[in-house]
Amino acid sequence: MSQTILIEPNEDLKKLYSINLHTFVGTDIIQRQNAEDTIELLKILPQVSLIITPARMNGIEVALKIHHFIKEENLETSMIVLGDCKPLVNEVTCLKEPVNWESLIRQAAQILGVSLKDSANKVRPDFIPVPVYYFYEIKKTPCDVFIRIKKGPYDYQFVKRIHSKDEFESADIKRYEDQGLKEFYVAKDYIQYFTTFVTNAIVQKLEREDLTLEDRILTTANAHEIVRDSIQVIGVDAASVELSHASINSMVKSVKNSPQVAQLLKFLFSNKISLAYQHCHMLALMCHYVLSKQSWYRQEHLETLSFVSFFSDITLKSNTQMQISTMRELAESNLTDEERQQVINHAKDAVELISSHPDANDYVKTVLIQSHGKLNGIGFEENPGEELHPLSKVFLVADAFVKILLNPAMPSSKKDILELLNLRFINPSYQKIIRALEQKFE
Repeated sequence: MSQTILIEPNEDLKKLYSINLHTFVGTDIIQRQNAEDTIELLKILPQVSLIITPARMNGIEVALKIHHFIKEENLETSMIVLGDCKPLVNEVTCLKEPVNWESLIRQAAQILGVSLKDSANKVRPDFIPVPVYYFYEIKKTPCDVFIRIKKGPYDYQFVKRIHSKDEFESADIKRYEDQGLKEFYVAKDYIQYFTTFVTNAIVQKLEREDLTLEDRILTTANAHEIVRDSIQVIGVDAASVELSHASINSMVKSVKNSPQVAQLLKFLFSNKISLAYQHCHMLALMCHYVLSKQSWYRQEHLETLSFVSFFSDITLKSNTQMQISTMRELAESNLTDEERQQVINHAKDAVELISSHPDANDYVKTVLIQSHGKLNGIGFEENPGEELHPLSKVFLVADAFVKILLNPAMPSSKKDILELLNLRFINPSYQKIIRALEQKFE
């Protein structure tokens, strides 16, 4: 699904634009307050397809500021400016005020490559964006694949780049990435066929016993991104169940045979592995180590915590959201109110989202909803109590450790991290878990 940043100070118009853009254009709306917030987001999400913004707010030339950043960073992000902005009239789409929301929808549809259907005046995408990482584990595709080329401020053309059954190498995909390509496009009638093909190819690879540890981690990381992308857009379906099952089993294999933490971190950071999977893999590894020190440990405990690690951040959209682990960090973040609410509710929302997954048993749901120390899955508990499930306690401590470890602004010394954990988790059972972690780094 494409992503659109919307800046609109009028709350009623914001709701009107958001619901119609999402319903009719099929784009994921990210709300921002001003140019500064938008630019900060573009620094971490350069693949955003479209920005809709007033020309100016409170005397500030919002559109010009954002456009300058886009040009400076050579981004492919398009803009629709609401109101008169003479310097940009030949650069972007400008709509005169008062803006007719139907005109806005039509312009957004044209820019994002979707078309109006006369029967219901509803927009459906002709081409579906597919992130580049879908192509990492395949050598051919079952259908033609396109790239999107900007012909003018209001016009895009879809050009065939990979023909059905053409064979290609990873180096070919990397060349596209090196040129700044973030996503290919597949015709809407073939998208299900394409995703099923990719899913089957990755599952077959993950089930192989001869994969090197590095190849297994890279392939599982790619699968994790595909599952996240798929479930966020269409929910749990047969393909995402199959791919997530194979991915979690593969992750369990790899954490059991994982190298030392320092060596693993070097590998994770030296490759194009998302923060989401870096967190997921390290979390499963730390859970595995703590579990191995418990007298009550059984194999299904690792499977449960690996499943929770895989899906714990499934509803979050940005790295900033994923790095938050306390209410204080949330309050100090520059997230919008909507994004803060996503963080506050994401444990509860994750349980609801994956409840139809056949592997989401009662233990999984319990640990997932308690994954931030709250029994109802809402918010973060600063000092988690003894009433939580034992596996939830292991997850909480491991999650806090990994988030500090992956945050460049936090201490990197294992000793310093453990001291921070001791200050936060003061109840006896949590202290016991921290002592188990200390043994790993002595």
